[in-house]
Amino acid sequence: MCAAPRRVPVRWPWLAALAVASCLMITGLGLLGGGTSGAPVPERTATVSVGQGDTLASLAARFAPESEPGAVVARIKELNRLDRAVLVPGLPLTVPVADPAAVPAP
Repeated sequence: MCAAPRRVPVRWPWLAALAVASCLMITGLGLLGGGTSGAPVPERTATVSVGQGDTLASLAARFAPESEPGAVVARIKELNRLDRAVLVPGLPLTVPVADPAAVPAP
């Protein structure tokens, strides 16, 4: 006598619901994480002196606070032909500025 193969209950509805829930969660996280676009990188630039402890990200936040920091950092690198992000205090850098009043007088 041969035993009949055991039937596995169909779980397709649960698998489909899990797949849809996963897609919705991933889409929601993508919208929360990358959906907020800041102002464009300012066209106006100024030359500033790098201070002790300054980073490209801190300069971007100080002089273009409404813009996407990564885009401002990329623009600073482009303007100053930097391939490394090592900053030396006293180094003059050209940075995009949203508000010219935020730039200290030389």
